Amino acid sequence: MILLIDKFIKKIKRGWTKSVFKRIVNCKHNSFKLVGDVIAINPNVTIGKNVVILPDVMFHGDGPIVLGDNVTIGNGTIIYSSKQGGVYIGNNSMIAAQCYIIDMDHGVRKDILIRDQENTVAPIVIGNDCWIAADVTVLKGSKINDGAIVGAKALVNGEIPENAIAVGIPAKVINYRS
Repeated sequence: MILLIDKFIKKIKRGWTKSVFKRIVNCKHNSFKLVGDVIAINPNVTIGKNVVILPDVMFHGDGPIVLGDNVTIGNGTIIYSSKQGGVYIGNNSMIAAQCYIIDMDHGVRKDILIRDQENTVAPIVIGNDCWIAADVTVLKGSKINDGAIVGAKALVNGEIPENAIAVGIPAKVINYRS
């Protein structure tokens, strides 16, 4: 895998607007392809070979985001990773448009104001050969095992078994790939 190193960061910086966002526009590298505007607000993104990142994808946070080889990230997907967590996407996986993947959420204790509570964090792992359909939300601590498919608009907040097909809110297994 290729770490976004100084050379690539320089390309990103050239596309900066006056905002704090790093904008990447139609950048082509020998091992991955960015189509349209991609916003990277995370310096810890690792990109494998033959990765395709479509327009309006956002990488947020300060934790690791690792994309394996032959991964596709669809339009408008947002991936957030905090230092204590991380988002790891295996080889040959596809993330469709408008997905939201976040490795943290807020505490919910009653005796402390929500805004004053610590965040809770846990890494997200999406295995090899997975398909995450459009508009899926994947929450902290979720593990989507190799070969799994998550149907459109589902909410994943736990573990999806290997080769399972899961749908709904929360995502539940309805079948297995044959």
